[in-house]
Amino acid sequence: MTDETSRLLREYGRGPHRRRLLQGLVAMGAGGSSLLSFAEALAQAPAADAAAITIFSWPGAVPDILRDVTLPAFRGAEVKLEVGSNAAGYPRMLAQRSNPVVAGGMFNDIFSQRGRADGMFVPFNKALVSNLSKLPPGMETPGGVGIPFLLSPFAIMYNPDRMEAPKSWTDLYDPKLRGRVAMWDAYYDAYIMAAVAAGRPPSVEEGIRAWQPHKANIGAWVNSPTVVEDLVSKGEMWAAPHWGSFMGQARARGGKLAFAVPKEGGVQWTGHMQVSAGFNPRVTELTQRYLDTWLSNECQSAWISRGFFSPVSTAVAVPSESSADGVVMTPAEAERRLVRPDFEKIGPEMPRLTQMIIRTLKG
Repeated sequence: MTDETSRLLREYGRGPHRRRLLQGLVAMGAGGSSLLSFAEALAQAPAADAAAITIFSWPGAVPDILRDVTLPAFRGAEVKLEVGSNAAGYPRMLAQRSNPVVAGGMFNDIFSQRGRADGMFVPFNKALVSNLSKLPPGMETPGGVGIPFLLSPFAIMYNPDRMEAPKSWTDLYDPKLRGRVAMWDAYYDAYIMAAVAAGRPPSVEEGIRAWQPHKANIGAWVNSPTVVEDLVSKGEMWAAPHWGSFMGQARARGGKLAFAVPKEGGVQWTGHMQVSAGFNPRVTELTQRYLDTWLSNECQSAWISRGFFSPVSTAVAVPSESSADGVVMTPAEAERRLVRPDFEKIGPEMPRLTQMIIRTLKG
């Protein structure tokens, strides 16, 4: 420990929360003027301001990764996880916006853009995100509010005992799959790829129209990853557009599942870390410093090995066994093989698009 670090801990680290915060920053490599200015600001803040922050987390393997990898690396404040899906959690946050609870967290492409349009999120102070330099050029959240922290290809999950690996998205139209394809009406990636497979731009509307002649193949409408994984694993459904990461987690739990990225590719599904509006500057700063741990080498490696997510960082390697069937990709491979739709446009259109699916495919 340097003389400067010792002095900071001695002079500004009064009280358990503040001392743990500074020790956590030192452990993550912070130092020099940035650490000094933060320590000085912290010394002027009420102790309660830095006592706890609530962070929104997806379910599945994600909360355990956060608890095991990121929380021990961050001692700036107590971090409480609120676990749930964006579809369920975001409306609660919107209802609480006058008295917000969730200081930040993880949101998919659609809800990142909905939150930006609703004024729910604020931009990062990138000086507080030391690991940002590990992201490749062009890896950014559309609209500039938020920072990507992981990826997953959205392609086709299938039961290998029931069918061969799909080579094209149009294979889901095969009459042999009548009543055997599970589909979503709250997420639009499958329709985007249906449009691409038809030689059209990545349009949700065009994809819905492409599915209309083949809607008899849709045997189940789902709104839960675990439900659709169970349906396909048991053979009740044979295939479903799905996220590679969630399929990988389900397969690791013993599910009879496989994954294919067809010749047209898949959708790049991105997880974005966001900072919520409506908090005092101290909580906002601590939230950003905590979220930075999600880009650390240790956390990026855990996303791969434990969550079957693709990293956004170029500083970690993807093992060959993880990338064999396209479940996990490097950022460069994702750029080559995956479509990045205009989620800035799609986000505000969610109610209309869902109604179009209901009228065109479910009616």
